[in-house]
Amino acid sequence: MILDTLTLLIAAALVITTSSGMFVAEAWVRTGDLVDRLWTLAFAAAITTALAYAVATLAADQWWVTAVGNGASVLCVWAMWSGIRAYQRRSSRVLVACAVALLAVGAVLVEGPDGGAWAGAAVALGGTAVGALAGGVALLRGKARTGRAALVLAVILFLGGLFYAVRSVVFVLAGPDSPGFQQYLGTAVTTLVNILLVNGAAFAAVTMREHTARQRIAEGQNFDARTGARTHHSFEPRAVEQLRRSAESLAPVAMVQLVPEGLETLEVAFGADVAEQALVACGEVAQVLLPPRALMGLDPVGAASFQVLLPGWDESDAVEWATEVRRELVATRLEVPGSHVRIGASAGVADVRRHSYELGQLCDAARAAARRAASDGGNRVVVGGGVNTGGTAEAVERVREQRNVRT
Repeated sequence: MILDTLTLLIAAALVITTSSGMFVAEAWVRTGDLVDRLWTLAFAAAITTALAYAVATLAADQWWVTAVGNGASVLCVWAMWSGIRAYQRRSSRVLVACAVALLAVGAVLVEGPDGGAWAGAAVALGGTAVGALAGGVALLRGKARTGRAALVLAVILFLGGLFYAVRSVVFVLAGPDSPGFQQYLGTAVTTLVNILLVNGAAFAAVTMREHTARQRIAEGQNFDARTGARTHHSFEPRAVEQLRRSAESLAPVAMVQLVPEGLETLEVAFGADVAEQALVACGEVAQVLLPPRALMGLDPVGAASFQVLLPGWDESDAVEWATEVRRELVATRLEVPGSHVRIGASAGVADVRRHSYELGQLCDAARAAARRAASDGGNRVVVGGGVNTGGTAEAVERVREQRNVRT
């Protein structure tokens, strides 16, 4: 049985409406935030695209419907990109998404009725390709750890972006009537590809939003149920108050950013439960070694690392403590199916003498040091300002000597 183009487009509209409606319905039951609104806009645009192209095929004289379909196609991926940025607590730049969509609409209007079914297609295809690729890049470059659902969504966006990039290049170079375009990149093939991509994106987006909803519930508590560390809701005000009291007497304070390594690899290889066990193990080891008056909380950026505030401790003391945690953690075995693995950790250290008593600056410096530790090979301790301790006792003494020179 061979389906004609109109039947295929109508079937696609029904399937895309159903899968996109799943996300819209799931978002409706929550108090919609900016991410929900932007991704709802993206899936609403996907529905509009499918319906518009079906109508354009059914009523070829209604040329303006093509403008609606092209604009909605571009808006779909760019609104997804905006939602990804908002999901990562960055500026959504939704005006950019709207501007690109309006450009696609304008390209059709400029050509008018004489443009035919492919009016403004070069702009629409190129805009869709760039938007999808931008969304995939934004997900992979984001700071927030969102698990396999984010990876799936990134793969979907990259596949969609590459498909539309190839389609736009062939369209410009060979034209829509060329045999290669008709056979491999025509309306029928594109419709099937879009069905798969939109369905996959809808399931991934729903999973990501459910993950966020669970995180928000957890953040409303004082302590994280998995690791026992304080939530950001509980950690931040206590840390600010502790830093204020320390500043009054100019007492030393250090911050340690503790990042367990390989969580993404464990999640891909053995599942989310094993990755969570590794995070919990890191938290347990750190808490066992936690000194009195210290505060330990989950980092709100991704919630896959720990922030430890050490009042009364200077840089060298913090390095020594982080090194001890790292060694204990390496000695800890994590059971996995058929074997066991050891957990590494990178740590970044920052203190008020190099930075300030302001919590935000101290956290940023510790995060930057932890990133340097990971980029230098991981499983080491780095001091904010560039001192790479490597976790050795000799390096700890080196940091202490530097402190004595400064004093």
